[in-house]
Amino acid sequence: MYLTKCCAELQSKNLKIAFIESASSGHLTAQFSIYKDRGANILLGGLVSYDPSIKVKILHIDPLLIEKYSAESIEVTTAMAVQGKVLFEQADLIIGCTGLLKHGGSESIAKPVGTFFICIYAFNQKYHFQYLINGSPESKLQQLTEFVAKEILNLIQ
Repeated sequence: MYLTKCCAELQSKNLKIAFIESASSGHLTAQFSIYKDRGANILLGGLVSYDPSIKVKILHIDPLLIEKYSAESIEVTTAMAVQGKVLFEQADLIIGCTGLLKHGGSESIAKPVGTFFICIYAFNQKYHFQYLINGSPESKLQQLTEFVAKEILNLIQ
């Protein structure tokens, strides 16, 4: 299980993490919070910006960026992660997440339901990931958590 290993590694390196989520609706923050009290305080917090208006009003994402690329895009996800660093300045890693958990957003043939975009903003670098995950919404979120934990582990080891 990558989540457990990731949290242990974050703790051993005394690294702090925060999440700026959309499609995952706080699931990533919740999963990492389970391990918060294992020793070091690895989780600073998270923000769910499900509706584009929150991205604009709270995160100060340019509405033209959302209009051009859609709220579920790597461009918007990257802007979320960068702005997340402003909100969580003590964080060593900011995880931005957008995507299409279920029908209703900017889905298309090229971007079907189950597409997720992740930006990890760590150590002044931006790392981008895209996944296509099948299954129920709950299953997609569980798989997404493991994928994100694995990517974090790869970056911090």
